[in-house]
Amino acid sequence: MRTTTTIHDSSTSARQSVWVVLVVALSIVFSLALACATPFAAIATVAGANMSRRGALLLTSIAWLANQAVGYVFLGYPTTWDSFAWGAAIGIAAALATGAVLLLRGRIPSELLTLLAGFVLAFFVYELVLFAATAILPSGEDAFSLEVILQILWPNVLALAGLTLLHKAALSVGLLSRPAPVGDGALA
Repeated sequence: MRTTTTIHDSSTSARQSVWVVLVVALSIVFSLALACATPFAAIATVAGANMSRRGALLLTSIAWLANQAVGYVFLGYPTTWDSFAWGAAIGIAAALATGAVLLLRGRIPSELLTLLAGFVLAFFVYELVLFAATAILPSGEDAFSLEVILQILWPNVLALAGLTLLHKAALSVGLLSRPAPVGDGALA
């Protein structure tokens, strides 16, 4: 009996790892295409709405780490204190956005409404944390203008739609199982 459970657990873990690798690969593509406009609110929403706490935060953290690696290795981000500090602020913002969606999950009866409300909350938290960082980090005057926020919003909306469809496809082909309760330690 124990062997069957171990085989099932490792098979589930392997499938979940494929999902994580797929989302991180997409985050690398986003990073290359959009540079500093990687859709972390969308990633945080899909992770927070569909994965365990540990899995969601792990996925968001790995996506952030991949984004930073692409930025510094391929896109020529400057290696200055403020660039590193902004990178850390983005990571904190993405993690807090994911946490906000995790807190929301289970409080709204509809999966679609959870996703939509989660996205609004994730985007708000993400932008708020970055705005708060401007109190101590250098930033352009128009960095949080309506025009710039809309430039960040649209890729996030498109990424949310794409990641949601990808998640549904992963569920339908058995790559993932239904979301686990928020508090458990499983990845998905």
